[in-house]
Amino acid sequence: MLKSTTHNGFPVVNQAPVDPEAKHFGQFMGLITREQLIILLIRKVYYNERTMQHYGDISNDDFRDQYPRYPTIQDIDIPVEHYNMKIDLRQFINLSPYTCNESVSFARLFNLFRSMGLRHLVIVNENNKAVGMVTRKDLAKFRKWRKQGSSGVQQLGFVGEGSEFEECCS
Repeated sequence: MLKSTTHNGFPVVNQAPVDPEAKHFGQFMGLITREQLIILLIRKVYYNERTMQHYGDISNDDFRDQYPRYPTIQDIDIPVEHYNMKIDLRQFINLSPYTCNESVSFARLFNLFRSMGLRHLVIVNENNKAVGMVTRKDLAKFRKWRKQGSSGVQQLGFVGEGSEFEECCS
């Protein structure tokens, strides 16, 4: 997944649903960053689920030593025999990232991103199951407006001759 996406944050769930029709990805446990995952892979902090043999270990210094120039996923060479190994992410995830319920208004979501300087926000349902994720890049196409006591959020469209902003929320 790290090679096929450029996402910087990943929701961690305890168990993905077996039902392909499920409208969630599993019980939300926390958030882990791309940089953390790459360091875990470099340090080979994984185990063989069948034999329970553990490889590699890690300390806080391993994360600190790489900051702010973390390696990329292309810098890592994982041996083929390690492809089926598992990593227990519980000790590395952020257990209390900002989340929003799926019923949150777009304007409120937009304000939360702007006021807290967030990069990503996990969307959960009423049972705290991850249903999606919103990133700063998703919101970069919008701007907040205020006029005569009203406010809202507008989608920035292609600005050309005669084009208008599309109002999406108020």
